Amino acid sequence: MRPYMQELNVWDEQEQRSSFAAQWKLEEVRIISADGNDVGWLQVAELPAEIRLQKFFILPPYQRSGIGSEVLSKLLATWRPTGKKIVLRVLTNNPARRLYERLGFSVIAEAGIVFRMRA
Repeated sequence: MRPYMQELNVWDEQEQRSSFAAQWKLEEVRIISADGNDVGWLQVAELPAEIRLQKFFILPPYQRSGIGSEVLSKLLATWRPTGKKIVLRVLTNNPARRLYERLGFSVIAEAGIVFRMRA
């Protein structure tokens, strides 16, 4: 996320480390693998009223190869039947927003440098 945060002039290394440590919950994390390689990870919080895609990262060499689309499409197919809201946050300048929109997410709120999206 560093390149996108730096574009927005909001990168503070210590603050980022503290924020990440506070949000990281190992039990919510899944590693994304393709062809025997670990290519990314995601973190999902399943709450009573909503499913929050907290983090979703594909390593740069594997981006734009369809992995993110495939993973998120399968997750959405699993989550939609629950009837819960499916939400995420994305930086306003992050190109991943286009992926989310292609898969049915739309912006429901903007808070500074972050869009909140829902499917």
